[in-house]
Amino acid sequence: MTATIRALQNASFTATKITYSTEGKSDSGLTKRSRRASLYSIMLMSDALAVFIGFLISNALLLDQPFASPGLKLGILSVPIFLAIGLNSNAYGRNALFNSVGATIRTIASLFASLALILFILFGLSILKQHHPSFLATGFLISSALIVGGRYACHKVAKRMLGTNPLSELIIVDGVPHGPIFDQPVIDAKEIGLYPDISNPAMLDQLGNLFRSIDRVVVACPIERHNDWALVLKSTGVAGDVYRHYRSVPAGKQASGLAHASQVKPLTRLQLWLKRLMDLIIVSVAILFLAPLMLITAIAIKMESPGPILFKQPRLGHGNRLFNIYKFRSMRDNLSDFNGDRSTDRDDDRITRVGRFIRATSIDELPQLFNVLFGTMSLVGPRPHALGSKADSKLFWEIDRNYWLRHATMPGLTGLAQVRGHRGATMTRADLERRLASDLEYIQRWSLGYDLLILARTFGVIVHRNGF
Repeated sequence: MTATIRALQNASFTATKITYSTEGKSDSGLTKRSRRASLYSIMLMSDALAVFIGFLISNALLLDQPFASPGLKLGILSVPIFLAIGLNSNAYGRNALFNSVGATIRTIASLFASLALILFILFGLSILKQHHPSFLATGFLISSALIVGGRYACHKVAKRMLGTNPLSELIIVDGVPHGPIFDQPVIDAKEIGLYPDISNPAMLDQLGNLFRSIDRVVVACPIERHNDWALVLKSTGVAGDVYRHYRSVPAGKQASGLAHASQVKPLTRLQLWLKRLMDLIIVSVAILFLAPLMLITAIAIKMESPGPILFKQPRLGHGNRLFNIYKFRSMRDNLSDFNGDRSTDRDDDRITRVGRFIRATSIDELPQLFNVLFGTMSLVGPRPHALGSKADSKLFWEIDRNYWLRHATMPGLTGLAQVRGHRGATMTRADLERRLASDLEYIQRWSLGYDLLILARTFGVIVHRNGF
């Protein structure tokens, strides 16, 4: 587990964006983020059109008919394959806006790979015709030229829209002197009552909301608070640096007195979008398919005992931000444990007969599909714990400070720890350490394929001996 934590702490991650004023309201950072998103969309559409138009021009050159079948079909087939390969090879994103040469090379390489794949498929299916290679070669050359032109234009527009620094940065000064700071949002931590208290979920939630869409946070603080601020930045998933003091320097240059850096978002913005897209597709189908089962469960709960059908409880999620998790109520309403101070045991007298069945079969977790739909959870990720959860009579974060690192990604309906059998009550320190090790390993190894593998393995642990 120590090796896993060390690997996570040393990893180079990225983050999201928005700037907040001391009153908590967003300012120009939101505009900058929106502009960046618009530029990404324009770049995608520009490249797609370049490829499609490139094949139409190849039609015109080779057949004198721009909308003839060969080039038209190859263009339509090439665009989605090209975009998929380009997205996977990091041809789009923040670097694509400001490092136009490198991103353009990756984009053209993605186009070459997509056309080579199409050529291989046509050959493998024995439908390769004599004119196909010439159309692919001509389309590649013309499309590449159009992509270069489009990227150059996007690069110029990005500079005008975003300036020299595309990032939204926030400076926090916590009890140390600092030099003049120009054109940067600055927060005096003591003036507005901010402090890196990792034992206070409410403060972590406040900081998580402050950093919700910040690209980078710079903290200047006394040395005794370095580790606490670094851990807060890591767990909130925002890229940041912790300094002994702060001196204003040009964007991209390091300030003096660096204590240690913590770039902590395990997923890029693009990866988060892809993960969210997969969640929405799967969860929409799952809700429709499981609606009859959820309706029957709701009726059974209502018939057995008075009280609400759903149990709602605040938990810390992505970026240490509080959200309400939903479950089917499995306990008697007057005995429900709102804070999770008491762990459930196998013969727990608070659980109803219906509740015992739905807990054993994981049906009680189904309302969390709506958490996924609303964006407060993902299908796969570290399970969110109740604020009062304890092991060996200690709160989880009192046992291991690195517990907060698991909040650097979205909490999940299922996760690596669950498919490995780490379910049920967390009674001992060893129980927590096994879960934490799996959660941090998941963050390190994340990919869409890994999420799908964990989802598939979840069906094997829906009914579990520790599901009580």
